[in-house]
Amino acid sequence: MEPEIRPIHEPDLGEGDRIFRLSFGTFLELADPMSFFGDTDYIRTRFRACPSLSLAAEIDGNFVGSNFIANWGSVGIFGPLTVHPDYWDKGIAKSLLDRTMEIFKELRTRHIGLFT
Repeated sequence: MEPEIRPIHEPDLGEGDRIFRLSFGTFLELADPMSFFGDTDYIRTRFRACPSLSLAAEIDGNFVGSNFIANWGSVGIFGPLTVHPDYWDKGIAKSLLDRTMEIFKELRTRHIGLFT
């Protein structure tokens, strides 16, 4: 099951936010995973910071994960990188990270950090 890695589009943001909350909330074993981070809006703000460097993972037309990249000259930051729990351990995060690292190489990024 090889995901398509593509740019995120504005209509993807609602599903991206849902997967962000579900994945972190599930990982942290919250009683209500969707309550993760309350009303904080990480996905839309990260997208708006740099829409062209926002990545979606899609399988069979379904949005299953995302990653966001910030470019500050020689410094690059990525994250949050999230994958729907139904797709954990299937290589989705690796595919997102592979494309992320390709982008950093294209941008000639020398220092890379993780935002999560």
